[in-house]
Amino acid sequence: MKKNMGHLTGSEKDLMEIFWKQDKPLTSVEILKITDKHSWNGNYIHVMLRSVLKKGLIKVCGTVQYGTQYARQFIPIVTKEEYAAKLVLSTGLESSSISKVTVAMAKEAGDGDKLIKELENIIAELREKEKKGK
Repeated sequence: MKKNMGHLTGSEKDLMEIFWKQDKPLTSVEILKITDKHSWNGNYIHVMLRSVLKKGLIKVCGTVQYGTQYARQFIPIVTKEEYAAKLVLSTGLESSSISKVTVAMAKEAGDGDKLIKELENIIAELREKEKKGK
């Protein structure tokens, strides 16, 4: 993902939510079928796809034939969590503050015991990767 991907517009966020929820390659045709709560048209979908493609959030992963035409398939290359992390870091937050932000987010999220266990597992995985990398 690009270092400075920029913020997403409301519609771009909605589009990315569709990708993150579907968890499969999508064409613009499929996105139009999924987006019943939006009044997006084909041209607008293409504009948004180009924009999030340029921001490095999705990539082309194939093509599908619809009648006599072909449509590109797209998949996200950034998870929702990775996007959120990049967004937080784009505010100019120093890396030394990451642990404080993590604590603040944990307090906001609640369910401390479950979250603590997940964080302990993540820390253990990171330590293991660090040992293998040396």
